[in-house]
Amino acid sequence: MDFGLFMAFIAYSTFILAVGVWGYRKKSFESYAVADRTMGLGLATSAFVATFLSAVTIIGVSGYASVNGWSAAAFTCYGYSLGWILLLVASGRLHKVRLTTVPECLGVRYESTGLRAFSALTIIALYSITLVVQLLAIGITMNTLIGLGTTVSIVTVGVVFVSYTMLGGLASVLRTDLVQASLLASGVLLAAGMVLWKTGGTVVTAPGAHLGGFFGGSVSTTSDFVGWMLVWGLGIPTQSYYLHRFYASRNVHVARGQIAFGAIFVMVILLSVILVGTGAAMLVPENELGDGAFPYLVKNVIGGWASFPILLAITAAIHSTTDGLLHIVGLYFALDVFQPLRPDTNAKALLRVSRKATLIFGTMVTAVAAYVSTHPVPLISLIAAVAWGGMASTLFAPLFFGLFWKGATRQGALASAIGGLTFSTIAFFLNRAGLSTLHEIYPGIIASLTLMVLVSLGTSRNSEATLARFFPESVRA
Repeated sequence: MDFGLFMAFIAYSTFILAVGVWGYRKKSFESYAVADRTMGLGLATSAFVATFLSAVTIIGVSGYASVNGWSAAAFTCYGYSLGWILLLVASGRLHKVRLTTVPECLGVRYESTGLRAFSALTIIALYSITLVVQLLAIGITMNTLIGLGTTVSIVTVGVVFVSYTMLGGLASVLRTDLVQASLLASGVLLAAGMVLWKTGGTVVTAPGAHLGGFFGGSVSTTSDFVGWMLVWGLGIPTQSYYLHRFYASRNVHVARGQIAFGAIFVMVILLSVILVGTGAAMLVPENELGDGAFPYLVKNVIGGWASFPILLAITAAIHSTTDGLLHIVGLYFALDVFQPLRPDTNAKALLRVSRKATLIFGTMVTAVAAYVSTHPVPLISLIAAVAWGGMASTLFAPLFFGLFWKGATRQGALASAIGGLTFSTIAFFLNRAGLSTLHEIYPGIIASLTLMVLVSLGTSRNSEATLARFFPESVRA
């Protein structure tokens, strides 16, 4: 075991826990849930960058690139860009309605507690997949770089991120994200520079025919390209850990600015990650390619002092997303599942429920990840895509039609959410059984959009009071 890197990880984890203890001193539910709605542009931008650059990006995309080369750009960059544009479009309206959660937004817009609970439970279920992926990534990383067992690594990290998220809530998450964004950027850019040096620049200029093509891996046709673009492009603007930050923003300019500025930083780091992964394909043994390629490259090819900041970058990537995910799960359970059943619950009791839900769910996910780590798994970027595609098929149409079309109705939203999830799930299993080659996002999105429009046109609109809240410009007109 590399004792120096292990002690660096312990020091970093101690700092994270200390921030959680600091956040615990803030007793208000508003602070725990939305950081008192005082988030400024600098903090918001760093939080967006840190949250977006998850294990799926650092470990998953580099692992995908180590196998498929620069075609990883077709797999991710275009869809991510579409998602950022749609986030930017939605940011102003979500901030102005002054709510606390995305399921609450859907419940209020469509005057439906059923849709609110359904969307909250769907988010919790799909986020469980994403959280398992994040923990698997840190297990792979620490096993390769430090020599600590994968399962032990997962449990150790699970204890840390569950503890500080449960204690501090969003107020603590935002502060740690500021540090993590800095660690992420410096570590990944350092790794990219080292790969350019080690390959003499050929990773960009002459990576080899099998690594330099636009198509490759899961993007072998134009249909695949469009399918993955829809998975990420429609999945990103339905991810609650991005949308939730709009509620916490100080004003609408902060809500929009964090995406506009943050997306530029993320794209630079994303391309650097793809460069590192493609470089790994040129520098490490073939049997080490995949999700373990980046950590292996750092330890056995780069080595030396550079492995320390890169380890912190990878660790920061996992922490910065897992804490946001786990905070969302606990908060949404308290506000969107528990509170509608117990409407007389006060803020202090809701805070306790949210913290308990965070602890229980975090413990369960850590246990599942520890178990899964003992079995062979596919590339983690492909596992995460299941959750993103499911989110897009279920929530994109109800959310965006609700924000931009007055004619969207409760019945249409329910039909869209349930139909989209059902069709995408069926298509997913048909694909895995070899009975279909069509990407599952197509039937999911087509069903969701079609049901949203047709059912809404055949049913009555929501009350004028609700429409006035979401479309104040029509009232002024």
